[in-house]
Amino acid sequence: MVLLIINKILILLFFMSCLNAIRRTYYFIQAWISSSSEEPVKYILNKKDMWILAASIAYILTVLFTGINI
Repeated sequence: MVLLIINKILILLFFMSCLNAIRRTYYFIQAWISSSSEEPVKYILNKKDMWILAASIAYILTVLFTGINI
């Protein structure tokens, strides 16, 4: 029973990580497309957002290679 709950929490964490990575990718593409050579737009992440994105990408890669289970 406890393992089932932990696995469901890990699946939820995986989907949240995917949504975070998709969101940051969307913002990056939006800044890239709206940028022009006369007026470049920088995509800026603060330290907290960068750490969260790095953890999300690391968790996504871990799940892809090992799967979601305990």
